[in-house]
Amino acid sequence: MDILAVIDGVKSFDKKIKAKPKANQRLKEYSGKTPAQLRKMLSSMLTARRIEREEKLLLRKGYNRFFIGCGGKELADVAFADNLLITDPMVGYYRNKAFDMHRGVDIYQKMLEAIGDRRAEATGGMLIPAHSAYPHLSIIPQASPTGSHALEAAGIGDAIIHPTPVSDQSLSPGGAYPKDAVVFCSIGEGSTSSPEFGRAVFYATFDKSPTIFAIYNCGWAISVSVEEQFPEGDPTTPFEGYQRFGLKIIQMDGTDVKEALAKAAEAVEYARSRRGPVLLNVRVTREGSHSGSDDQSFYMDPVEQDWHTYNDCVLKTINTFLDDGIVTPKFVTDMWDKIDKDITEKSTAAVADFTPKTTEHVAAKIYSYDFDKTRETWTRYRDASRIDRAAKFKEYHEKKYYPSPELPENVGPMTMRFAINYTLFDLFHMTEDVIMFGEDVADFSGHMIEESRKHTQMKGKGGVFLVSKNLQREFGNDRSFNTPLDEAGILGRALGHAYQGRRPIPEIQFLDYMSPAYQVLKDRIATTYQRSNGQWSMPIVIRTTYGGYKQGAGSMWHSEGNLGTWMNIPGLLIAVPSTSWDAAGLLKTAWATDDPVLFCESVALYNRRDWEGVPIETPVPDIDELIPFGVARTYNEEATDVGVITFGATVHMCRKVAEVVKEKGINLRVVDLRTLKPMDEQAIVQTARDCGKVVVVTEERFHGGSAATIAGVITSGEALFHLEAPVKLVTAIDARVAYGMDGDAACLPTVDKITAVVEELYGSY
Repeated sequence: MDILAVIDGVKSFDKKIKAKPKANQRLKEYSGKTPAQLRKMLSSMLTARRIEREEKLLLRKGYNRFFIGCGGKELADVAFADNLLITDPMVGYYRNKAFDMHRGVDIYQKMLEAIGDRRAEATGGMLIPAHSAYPHLSIIPQASPTGSHALEAAGIGDAIIHPTPVSDQSLSPGGAYPKDAVVFCSIGEGSTSSPEFGRAVFYATFDKSPTIFAIYNCGWAISVSVEEQFPEGDPTTPFEGYQRFGLKIIQMDGTDVKEALAKAAEAVEYARSRRGPVLLNVRVTREGSHSGSDDQSFYMDPVEQDWHTYNDCVLKTINTFLDDGIVTPKFVTDMWDKIDKDITEKSTAAVADFTPKTTEHVAAKIYSYDFDKTRETWTRYRDASRIDRAAKFKEYHEKKYYPSPELPENVGPMTMRFAINYTLFDLFHMTEDVIMFGEDVADFSGHMIEESRKHTQMKGKGGVFLVSKNLQREFGNDRSFNTPLDEAGILGRALGHAYQGRRPIPEIQFLDYMSPAYQVLKDRIATTYQRSNGQWSMPIVIRTTYGGYKQGAGSMWHSEGNLGTWMNIPGLLIAVPSTSWDAAGLLKTAWATDDPVLFCESVALYNRRDWEGVPIETPVPDIDELIPFGVARTYNEEATDVGVITFGATVHMCRKVAEVVKEKGINLRVVDLRTLKPMDEQAIVQTARDCGKVVVVTEERFHGGSAATIAGVITSGEALFHLEAPVKLVTAIDARVAYGMDGDAACLPTVDKITAVVEELYGSY
């Protein structure tokens, strides 16, 4: 119902009013809330509805470009907000305006959000209105692709109850949320159809995490009826079997204040008791269409529209309060007039002083990476560490983890697998903020986790390529553990631990299988810094294997090198080491930076000692030597006949090509980019200037791959005028990699293919 009609109705209220209860009197019928608390709840509801009206007015005036309403959800919002603590994280969506106001969000900030002003604390003007992000109020940054935020909530719930402490060196010293916190996740009924929601409820139940999933069910997801989504139109029906394992399912009337308060209190009490999560089907109304671009009269039965209008929670709550003497008509109208005046003034002020965004402002909110800051973070953790590394690695040798008792940097040349394993051990014993999880990463699983006496007689797994070997054995199952085979769930868990203050290292076993986690990575992890206006960072290192050349054992779903797909995600850094030295140095940098990093490890290089006779084993750098992102390594820097730009496994292939063509009088420079985001554009341009003839070699396919981007760096600037010939690209063919050694050779770059292109380029121009 239009809020002005509600207020007009109050003015004409003519029923006899009950005796007014005392302001601090606890009222049993209102679940022990006092009249003062109830009036504050009403104020938050009216404020949210008035802000919604103001957003519509701003839209008509051209100051607001999009409107999405909260009408009908206000009572559920304040019922939960009043029963939760301010230290309980709220993972919501764009209908929770009343929750925000009840938690204490400033009205002026809401007006800045509405007009997309860069001064808006929550978003910096990056998002459409009604997307909140308030650290001091424990309101987690929101995003429009709802459904996946449920995985954030489940992840935070898991992180809160996780036994490993959060250090004082963390971005959130001691942990962002207390051990007794409850996670509140609100979600529309349409979004619960997403696979991420189903997995979130599963994880919360499996982990017995203190998470409340409140489904605001108005019956419609834009124009799709809930009856076309769930049996009986009830989103909780698919989860009824989970009640055996601790999930509590509650039906709640979100239009009735007394029931809403009782059911919200019940949900919070259950979750805080640590008996399990709670799933609520909250019946609410939709006081207006889905958004400013929708008109529900096109598809909703007029009878149902009337039901929504006359069951408006604001209307019903006011009438109930009037009937019970909680408020008087004058009290309500005075409250409304004050709210109306306040919002009008603050809206006018925001519009009058609108501060637009600039390209520089937006660009500055995508990445927080700065190498000096990264080194400061590393130093902070190292200074706090009390570990005697020499003694530790001697101990690890005695436990037969390593063949040498020396510190990693003193061992000498080693394979990349050992370099990464050594580095992970250094990270793990430096701080408990490091936890690692994924598919098969642990040494033991199931009941064998507890069978420690048997461990000494068994090798353990430690990853399908043994990169994480002995980490669980040494640091316990709380620090290195297996997860279900669910990539979206792995990254959702990582999100939660990052929000709590840890620096997790989730593993996605193959880049090929990142696809199920695409939305979590692209829309949530990588956007957190931008959509929260820089208030939150996501220090997550996502380790994954990539690429072919697995002696024929890769094939169609174990050889993907499609890094261009991930390069196109703003906010995500990408590292691709080709040597043990770089793997160790870049991994430490990745871990100490506050941005999410996709750390791509070539399976072909894990155990290789040479590439067709070209030695590739190297030592690892000193513990405190980090390698900056965006700085390439150049082989044969003095060579100027032809320059090859590449990364990963093809670096050594190109080094072999350099040996082959040198016998024919061609001096070949090989540039290893080492990181794709940021990319060392200076080294790329300098190679074009010095050599005049450039070949770009990658395992990726041409379409959407990094090779075209690298070529574009050269041809879009003055380096173009130094070219003596067109830039040549050697990439995978437009196919998934076929099985067997012949499959690799047929689909991917080879020494012979690269050699032919280099010779042709050198001799033809």
